[in-house]
Amino acid sequence: MNFRGEAGKRGRVETTLELTPLIDVIFLLLIFFVMTTTPAMNAVQRLDVDLPEAASGEEAEEVDDLQVVARVEPDGDVYLSEGDDAERLVGDIGVEMEALYERNPGAHIWIQGDVEASHGAVIELLDATRQVGFERVHMAVSPGR
Repeated sequence: MNFRGEAGKRGRVETTLELTPLIDVIFLLLIFFVMTTTPAMNAVQRLDVDLPEAASGEEAEEVDDLQVVARVEPDGDVYLSEGDDAERLVGDIGVEMEALYERNPGAHIWIQGDVEASHGAVIELLDATRQVGFERVHMAVSPGR
């Protein structure tokens, strides 16, 4: 029921939203962000630790098995990060390593000892991982110049 008649339609402008240019701009932005973002780091590179340098250091290889990062802080605290899980503070490293070995005996253990951490704390962590039976234990270092 149109009470205005034909005279009311003449002054009206119908607006439409063109979606094609909008979709083009969104795809261009998506391509831009995908190409300019830094690639995701693996679990070994993700933690912020000042690693000691070693001239014989090699780049970490990507593996399909679980990667566990054990980080030793300068004050001797040990933090564990399993795969993509958030890191957590460990109280008794021996008990924690035994539980981890029961869950996944084929895991790769990466030990990151801060350059300011005591040698004894890093060796204690290394000893605990080897005693429970882990065979894939790696020491993370910064490549030397």
